[in-house]
Amino acid sequence: MKEKKKVIWIYNPSKSWDFWFVDVEWQEKWYYVHFLNRNKALPWDKVEAKIKKFKWREEVVIKKIIKRSEKIFIWVFHEGKKEISKKTKKEFISFWFVVVKDENFWVDIFIPWKYIWKAKDWDLVWVQIISWDNKSPKWKIVKVLWDEKKDENLMVEAFILEANFRENFPREVLSEIRKLPKIPPSPPSRRGEYINKKNNKFPRKDLRKLFTFTIDGEDAKDLDDAISIEEIIPSNSPFKRGEQYRLYVHIADVANYVKEDSALDKEALFRATSVYLPDRVIPMLPKELSNNLCSLNTSSEKLSLTCEMTIWKDWVIRKTKVYESIVKSNFRLTYKEVQEIFEWKIKPWTVLFDWKKLDKELQEKIKLAYKLKNILQKNRNIKWSLDFDFPETKVVLDENKNVVEIKKYPIYESNKLIELFMVSANTSIAKKFSNLPFLHRIHPEPSLEDLEKLHSVLALFWINKKIEKLTTKEYQNLLNFIENSPNKSVLQKAVLRSLTKAIYSTENEGHFGLGLEFYSHFTSPIRRYPDLQIHRIIKEKINNKLDKKRINHYETILKNIANHCSTRERDAESLEYKVKDFYICKYYRDKVWQEFEAQISWLIPKWFFVMLENTAEGFVELKDDRNFVYNEDLMQFEDKKNKKIYKLWDKLKVKLVEVDMKLLRLNFEIV
Repeated sequence: MKEKKKVIWIYNPSKSWDFWFVDVEWQEKWYYVHFLNRNKALPWDKVEAKIKKFKWREEVVIKKIIKRSEKIFIWVFHEGKKEISKKTKKEFISFWFVVVKDENFWVDIFIPWKYIWKAKDWDLVWVQIISWDNKSPKWKIVKVLWDEKKDENLMVEAFILEANFRENFPREVLSEIRKLPKIPPSPPSRRGEYINKKNNKFPRKDLRKLFTFTIDGEDAKDLDDAISIEEIIPSNSPFKRGEQYRLYVHIADVANYVKEDSALDKEALFRATSVYLPDRVIPMLPKELSNNLCSLNTSSEKLSLTCEMTIWKDWVIRKTKVYESIVKSNFRLTYKEVQEIFEWKIKPWTVLFDWKKLDKELQEKIKLAYKLKNILQKNRNIKWSLDFDFPETKVVLDENKNVVEIKKYPIYESNKLIELFMVSANTSIAKKFSNLPFLHRIHPEPSLEDLEKLHSVLALFWINKKIEKLTTKEYQNLLNFIENSPNKSVLQKAVLRSLTKAIYSTENEGHFGLGLEFYSHFTSPIRRYPDLQIHRIIKEKINNKLDKKRINHYETILKNIANHCSTRERDAESLEYKVKDFYICKYYRDKVWQEFEAQISWLIPKWFFVMLENTAEGFVELKDDRNFVYNEDLMQFEDKKNKKIYKLWDKLKVKLVEVDMKLLRLNFEIV
């Protein structure tokens, strides 16, 4: 056993809590921890550890606990043993305890009498550690939530609390909202002129006469972005029609209302992101802002920050302007509508989603948008950005939060259209302001270890093409190579697993997945704090207010903001997956013993994962079945009894045998 360097990392459980690992905060690197080496660490403790090699495999041994986690735990409260008092001869309860919803949590949770906080048997309670001695922690009940048996749907509230998100806003935040100024009435002006430039009360470009529209999902309420498109022919220019375009990306000017260090700003930073769940949205900003004052709703004047890009037919963005503006959206369109308008499936003067009628001008703008999309797509392909097309799971609920359907989330070409326009704006902004203190969206290149694992998976499918250089171009060439493979889905998943996770950083290290030297998040300030933060920096720069003092200020605070937002983004993603799994389990609970067509989506030594036709996933557990032998090199199971081989993406029929509402997973058997 060879000892290596010491690390200080965060201790985490796996989703099923049957194995543990430590990882560096803000990074995706992790190491396995054997249960004998966890040294009484609890989930999300900050620990000191050492990396060691066991049988040529690197693992971590936890040496000591640096800081105990303040994480919230939601568990079921139970009364303890009843005894008879020797003095009073009356029956009393000698202790109370909490039943952990995660079966592999190893610490006993006993609650002293003075900390039970009126909890009753079977109540769902919020508990925290108040102190820790050499033997075990002391816990207290912070709040009694509800009786778990009365309303199971309220488990979602428990998940939200555990993830440290909250739906309600503090009183001081709501008080600030009532004092926010509304948009003042503005005099008409020629398009593109500045309003009230002389007295500086409203120095914004007037773009209200510019044809503008939004494209979002049908259920979207927080409309961050709107677009305008023009085909231009400069005077005295050799350019012909179709050779030069102007793309306007208008983004809600949230920074105009959410001032730095205000109660609104502090709450937005704490949340850092909006969370989108099947049954609700937990917004970063109160709905008065996110759905109304800032949202670029149709037929109403809205303040915005506009990124104006001039694009030539050679796919290059030649010029970028950024300025404060006022816009008025003409149409609120859905992805499906835009696709159908482009394909002439909607007739002129048909009433659209926002109750307006499809006119000729909108038809022409949609046609122009797709033309520009194709131009930008060529540029993106030349720069070798990675494109994956994994199916997303959509959970459809009725008004009572009962699951009606599990299905693939529909994706249209219009989704890619908006994605390309937003990427163009994000890239242009990052490049234009790269010399300032800034928040970059970076995506580090894969590690050599992850690359080796990828090559091993490719070899299982007789794919001999290897990535010789760690470049986006090499990765995209691989994706192109496997495009027509019958095992495309699992191979794409293997490629994705080899990549690191994108994070926020004050240092510009480029975005590997997009193949871009400059990238930021600029287009969603209603739902992402990093976007709001760089809006402030941009506005100060273009208004000549970014002096040395302000630069020093941003250099001081941005690193902590980047780390915090990266962590909260991961918290939000974990919560979204957990709630989705909860509703999927609810949907399948009355379908136990039914059979389904499935495919093997991944394998590990204890079980393999299967994906049903509607994208729901579950497990086929094999750890106690001696007939099944796992071959790690070939990543396959051999059924010795029936002489069958089970490998990645094999089709098979499975039977649902259990819906585990504690671990939120579906357990299947092979038919």
